[in-house]
Amino acid sequence: MIYLILALLSFIYFLFLYKNFGENSRLAKQGFSINLIFIILFIGSTIIFFKDSGVLEKKEYDEILSKHQEIRNNILTIKKNIPVLKIKLEKDSDYYQGWVMLAKSYIITDNLLLSADSYEKAISIKNNDSLILEEYINILRRIDSKSNKEKIIKTFDKLMSLNPSDITIYNMKLNYSVEINDATLTKEILNNVVDNNLIKDKAPYIQALKELNSSSNKFTFEIKLSNKIYKSLKLMPYIFFILKDKVDGPPFAVKKVSSITLGKEIIISSENKMIKGLDLPKNVTLYIKGSENNYVDDKMLDLFESEALNLLSNTSYVVD
Repeated sequence: MIYLILALLSFIYFLFLYKNFGENSRLAKQGFSINLIFIILFIGSTIIFFKDSGVLEKKEYDEILSKHQEIRNNILTIKKNIPVLKIKLEKDSDYYQGWVMLAKSYIITDNLLLSADSYEKAISIKNNDSLILEEYINILRRIDSKSNKEKIIKTFDKLMSLNPSDITIYNMKLNYSVEINDATLTKEILNNVVDNNLIKDKAPYIQALKELNSSSNKFTFEIKLSNKIYKSLKLMPYIFFILKDKVDGPPFAVKKVSSITLGKEIIISSENKMIKGLDLPKNVTLYIKGSENNYVDDKMLDLFESEALNLLSNTSYVVD
């Protein structure tokens, strides 16, 4: 307001100044500097007024206000339409687009749990829509990334089966594994990329896998037993799962399991290394041996021998 008053006073001054004809000649000589000062003040005050008063931003502000009002109106409309849509879905529970519309409506009204439920109904009707699967994953992550891990992983796997050569999906899953700080999952995803023949540019992922394995000098290797092998191994009192990097050298890692505790999935990890500080070998061979005794001796029976396995790029192996 003070800038406006100053501008008006300046204008009035100049008006009276140049209307006073009797004083013109004297003012022309004595008031030049004063006139110049007032001109500068007038221009400066006008610029400052328009800058600080927000007049120049009023149009932008009005546009933002209008958009916000439009959004609020849309939300109100959506809230009113939700009960109508639910009634329609009660009559036609196989209406795929209806469940998708309901899921999106709940997102806008910030009811994520009901949105996730609606997405699940839609996916149960049609599970090959990649865009909807991605939206469902995003909602589950917004609700709780860790507690929804099983559903998220399952949906990611479905996405990968639909688009096995799409590296973007693998990258999305990698971002998720980092988000929940799951190194095992990260390693598994990297292995999937490396093993996927449809993906061409694997170099960055192979390098990342090597760095992940070597950075901690730790490893986890899962041995999955088929039903046939499992039944035969159960006949032995003690079973030894041995990883060796050299045929004639000592074992790199050994895990002993009794027949009573034997399961179909055996995990050999860094805890089973014979020498704790030993670096990971690039390739190892898996030997499975059985014994009547609960210790290693020359009387153990050779039950299985694998081909060379790369510990840096493989996290599991199926014994069949």
